[in-house]
Amino acid sequence: MSIYRNLLIILFIGLMNTHFVYADDNQQLESLRRSIKEHEKRLAEQTKERTQLVNDLKNQETEIANLLTSIEKNGLTLKKLDGEITYLIKQIDELTIKQNQQRDELSKQLESAFKLGKNSNFKLIFASEQSERNERLITYFRYINEARQQQINKLRETQLQLNEKKNALQKKQATQKTLHNKQKQEQIALEKNHQKRQKTINSLESSMQKNQQKLAQLKDNEAKLQAKIAQAERENRRIAEEEARQAKNIQEKQKNTNYTPNADERALMARVSGIGKPQNQFLWPVNGSIAHRFGEALQGELRWKGMVINAKDGTQVKAITDGRVILASWLQGYGFVVALEHGKGDMSLYGYNQRVLVEVGDNVRTDQPIAIVGSSGGQNTPGLYFEIRRDGKALDPSGWLK
Repeated sequence: MSIYRNLLIILFIGLMNTHFVYADDNQQLESLRRSIKEHEKRLAEQTKERTQLVNDLKNQETEIANLLTSIEKNGLTLKKLDGEITYLIKQIDELTIKQNQQRDELSKQLESAFKLGKNSNFKLIFASEQSERNERLITYFRYINEARQQQINKLRETQLQLNEKKNALQKKQATQKTLHNKQKQEQIALEKNHQKRQKTINSLESSMQKNQQKLAQLKDNEAKLQAKIAQAERENRRIAEEEARQAKNIQEKQKNTNYTPNADERALMARVSGIGKPQNQFLWPVNGSIAHRFGEALQGELRWKGMVINAKDGTQVKAITDGRVILASWLQGYGFVVALEHGKGDMSLYGYNQRVLVEVGDNVRTDQPIAIVGSSGGQNTPGLYFEIRRDGKALDPSGWLK
């Protein structure tokens, strides 16, 4: 009986331990679920925060580009104004000298007329007898009066011109002062935007400290670039097909007759003929050392799809050959990007720019400036990101560059 009772006690203790084990497992499972939810919530918040930071970066870099464009235009206007003001001052000085000379001449004429009138016998002029001497005096006085009147008219005209030039000078100097003030304000705004941009970049970098997060961001950037290029190619397909058809018609004319294409037709044929085989035939879009080469490791399994060329901030970026602009906008990770279509599935892409100088649909020629070197897209140093693609596939661009 005692053995049976002992067995019951052992069984009861075992059941109680099993219950506690199950209870402990349930608690651990619930705790794990809570941790997962909290982690997912944090990830969602971080993603939202990064998206906002990227938008902030886009807005800040766009504002910087607009300010730089305005500053450049104002600078050109000020340079022109300086020249006009210098020329006006020169004209005013010349007119002032002319006015003084005319006043002196008029003064001498009046003095001569006074002396003549004082020393001549005016009674003889108005006497009844018409002597030869009287006729000469009357004629002489008429000439003097006419010359004096002409001198007065010239002086009056000079004075009007002088007043006109002085008024024009005052207006241009007022415009000059306004533009100088605008330049100062824009420079201050530019500096503030540079500071905001750097703060945004620091926040973005701190939110992606882990390699896996950086890798995911780079993959996302690349996917968005691919999607944007595909969209641009779809939107421009009709124009590309029409230009290819026109080029073919021109080639047929050349074959069948002694037809010589005009400048526009030659430009069209160059624009749609593709970039050919890589034979180191094109000038570099910018001069500079290579920071990253095509195919180098970028992050994890990702590799560079193009090359990064170190270049001075503000340097002009030039088209490697004739083409048509199919993309000119700000893209995440690449900043201000220009993409040129060259026909036959060939395309060149220029990124990290401070600002762009062309618009979608523009036809560009070899060596034409299309952008300005910068560090947009969140880069820390100025440079140019350069790609060549054929049928959507990125190829090593160095083979085409001299």
